[in-house]
Amino acid sequence: MTLSPDFVTPSSDSLLTTAVSRRNLLKMFGVGTVSGTLGYSRFAKPQPNIYGKDALALPFKADRPTTVAVIGGGLAGLAASYELSRRGMAVTLLEKSPQLGGKIASWDINVNGESMRMEHGFHGFFPQYYNLWSLVDELSSQQNFTSLPTYAVVYKAGYEPEVFRPSRSAFPWNIVDLAVASPNCLHWGINLTKPAHWEVFKEITAFDPVKSYARLDHIPVTDWVNGQFPKGLYDLYFLPFAKSSLNAPDRLSTAELMQFFHFYFFGNPEGLAFRGTRQDMGRSLVNPVADSVVENSGKILTDVTVTGIDWQAGQIAQVRYQQGGSGKTAPFWVEANESLGEGFYGAGDDVYALLPGRKGDRPAKPSPSPAPIKVVPSTKPMTVRFVPLPWGDV
Repeated sequence: MTLSPDFVTPSSDSLLTTAVSRRNLLKMFGVGTVSGTLGYSRFAKPQPNIYGKDALALPFKADRPTTVAVIGGGLAGLAASYELSRRGMAVTLLEKSPQLGGKIASWDINVNGESMRMEHGFHGFFPQYYNLWSLVDELSSQQNFTSLPTYAVVYKAGYEPEVFRPSRSAFPWNIVDLAVASPNCLHWGINLTKPAHWEVFKEITAFDPVKSYARLDHIPVTDWVNGQFPKGLYDLYFLPFAKSSLNAPDRLSTAELMQFFHFYFFGNPEGLAFRGTRQDMGRSLVNPVADSVVENSGKILTDVTVTGIDWQAGQIAQVRYQQGGSGKTAPFWVEANESLGEGFYGAGDDVYALLPGRKGDRPAKPSPSPAPIKVVPSTKPMTVRFVPLPWGDV
């Protein structure tokens, strides 16, 4: 049956005749899009992007005998030695400390006749360290780590412990979840009537690798937060996570810290999840990497001091080193370290203590071994000779 148009008489308030302006339509779509995005970010955790591997057709192993010296047995030096040794190069790794690992080192100590394992305090890594976890997978050492359901940050005084959990939502809900779960949220000290407090969120959310570093890289964190930063927010989150990078806050670049928080809250879906070691970091990560280097015919020398690097025709010809300390006898200045207690000086790998019974300004470097030892520097420095490695070999 066909109806004549005369039979259709819409009322004046029908949807068929209601005019919808372009502006109102865009508003409706805008509100719907924002609402949909917020809803999705609340209940669906986004997954990290997977990038394709580089298409460079380089040989996996060197096509000629190549000798490499790696100076420093921290995580970076270990990773470099691992990668180069598995590519067929003759690697010699030189480390000045008695143990490998640098900031993730572990060593044995003796306390009241009982042997214990000591660490620098770094007990795990965030899941965002994708290259590191690829290395762990290659070493078949996944069983040495476990995902922590929670971990706590404990403060000296004034705040309750903060308990962090893996994030289930993307921004901005991860911030909301953090505030709801925090027993100290009323002490954050945020005052949104202060422009300086808005500046904090602006720098984090709008972080730009070029502009932010140009603007903030020369400013230490302690200078940037002085006077204008929400004190509770700084004490509870910025200061502990700045220290987790093992950098002093009065030296750490503000740009680096802004990049840190932008990455963890805006740049990936992992949030503040954490994977901890089942044992100490030495047995969980350092030893497996070092064992692989040795299995690939690499050499590892600890407790050695590099004494010189010789150049010939604009290239490194050899690295000179000696067993034990550097043998320096010249006096030097070192600042007292109040955080370690009275009588301790220096920081990091160069911590000193006064000799027993002395009240002067002559600190002696303590030995990390269970019993004090006296190291006599060698009078005949040894050398490691190597051929410079062209980039095309890797």
